[in-house]
Amino acid sequence: MSKSPQKPKAKPAATRHNTGQNTHNMPLTLTKAHLHGAMAGALVGVMATLSMSHWLAQPDPTKVTATIPAPITVVEPAPRFVFDTVLPNEEVDLTPDIEPAELTAGDTDTPDYLLQVGSFRQEEDADRRRGELALLGLEASVELTNGDNGRWYRVTMGPFANRSEIARARSMAAQANMDTLLLRRESP
Repeated sequence: MSKSPQKPKAKPAATRHNTGQNTHNMPLTLTKAHLHGAMAGALVGVMATLSMSHWLAQPDPTKVTATIPAPITVVEPAPRFVFDTVLPNEEVDLTPDIEPAELTAGDTDTPDYLLQVGSFRQEEDADRRRGELALLGLEASVELTNGDNGRWYRVTMGPFANRSEIARARSMAAQANMDTLLLRRESP
C-alpha cells in the first residue's frame, strides 16, 4: 500500500502573553532619564530667553550709521611749476674751454651680443633651424665649432645693435618654442 503524504501540523498563531504584571494599575515612577530631560529643557529655555533679550537690547543699525560723521576731505593745492618763468631769464655760458662730446663711437672695443638658437651635431639639423628662423623673418647663421666634445653646428642670430632688437628676436623665437642663449663676443 502506498502511504499518503502527511501534512505538517500548522503552528498556532503567536500571541502576546501577559506575564502576570499589570502595568496599567501601577503608580508612576520618575527615573534619572526623566530628570535629565527636564533639566535640559529648562537650560534651553533659559538660553533662548537670554538670547532674545540680548537681541532686543541692541540699537537699531540705521540709527547708528546716521550718527557717524561724514569723512572730511582735504584738498591739497596743485604743485606750482616755475620753470617757465625761470628758464627765459637764465643765460647759457658757452665758453670755448668746454668741448662737445664725441658724436661718433670712438670706442671700437664694445662687445657684440649674439643669440644662440640651437647647437646641433648634424649640419642638416642646424640648416633646418636656420630655415625655421627665416620663416619667422629672422636672419640666422650656422657656424662650425670643434671642441673637446666633438663637432657642433651653432645657429646664431646677430650681432644686435640694441637691447630692443635682442628682446624682439628672443620673443619671436620663444613664440616658436625655441630656446635662446645670449652670447657676448668681443669685437675684432
